[in-house]
Amino acid sequence: MKGTLKVDGKNPEATIRSLFARWLKESKLSAVLAPAYSTAGTATVALVSDPEKLSEAAPLLPAMGVNSASIVAEIAREASPNAKVGLFLRPCELRAVVELMKLKQVAPESLLLIGVDCPGTYKAAGFRNVRGKDADFDNRHVREQSGYAENVNFRTACQMCEYPKPLVFDLNVGFVGMDPDKELWIEAATDKGKALLEGVELDAQDEPQKRKQALEKLSAARKARTAARIEELDKAMMGPEKLVEYFADCLNCHNCMKVCPVCYCRECFFDSDTFQRDIAEHVRVSLRKGATRMPSETLLFHLTRMNHMMASCVQCGICEDSCPVTIGLATLFKKVSQNAQKEFDYVSGRSLDEPLPLVTFRESEFLKIGEG
Repeated sequence: MKGTLKVDGKNPEATIRSLFARWLKESKLSAVLAPAYSTAGTATVALVSDPEKLSEAAPLLPAMGVNSASIVAEIAREASPNAKVGLFLRPCELRAVVELMKLKQVAPESLLLIGVDCPGTYKAAGFRNVRGKDADFDNRHVREQSGYAENVNFRTACQMCEYPKPLVFDLNVGFVGMDPDKELWIEAATDKGKALLEGVELDAQDEPQKRKQALEKLSAARKARTAARIEELDKAMMGPEKLVEYFADCLNCHNCMKVCPVCYCRECFFDSDTFQRDIAEHVRVSLRKGATRMPSETLLFHLTRMNHMMASCVQCGICEDSCPVTIGLATLFKKVSQNAQKEFDYVSGRSLDEPLPLVTFRESEFLKIGEG
């Protein structure tokens, strides 16, 4: 089921909120998890169950302070027969939810995946200054980005994201390549999504060619930008000395790990007793080397995290946004995860049925390891 949905009053965001209200009133959904503005005007996320409270939801909010898959992992570790929660998420967030489902960290039974096009977002920190007093900022952003306008103020990861449309969804709301003042593209991919659209008036049609071309143009531009950024990264950090220098400012705060949506371990090895050394042990290590950098093991932490996350990383860049010393983690993880996933012919979050690379044995893989 697919087609265009008429936009009321040149306000696509209000039109989407009306869909939310309808689904809540008809008990098709118990609640909706969606971007929202706090009472202070900051970008946040809200779980809304009362249709009267939907004014707080901002489904097209172009700022991202957290990958909402992290929230999903907290609230949906187990299914409930009494809950039907719609997850209105961006493509990278939905990809992370898919990975968490495959990692058995999220129960899918109580969830409906409702995606939305995302050409890019701003950092949540400081977004109030970007938005100013423009109450129509979200809709204006959608108008500008429906045809793709390069924005160097977007988050670093967004500038390299080649998936402006979700890869897995029950229902998707699209505006890229459309005239969002007049219509939105609505597409149901599953029975769950089709059930939401029952009674919703759509102009049934195939996906417009203009939309397909706009999505392809956007993806191609992002791939080119990714290649250029990775080329710059290679110059900055190739070789042991440059690698150490790249992470030299690390404070060992582990923020990047804590905000990562698919870093799901309840206790990290680096927060375990293994690294709880007493002063005598620290002195012994220092005596062996003559001097040790403090905090210690920062490079080991990052290399281990890359090794742990590269197969499921969705390159959302929240790790870099959360780094207090702005280490360029978004480009680094883009490079590492892209290379690793290419070796496995795998794209994180591409399919619920595609097995995880590291739990799947294939006789044809890595036949040349150790040769040459």
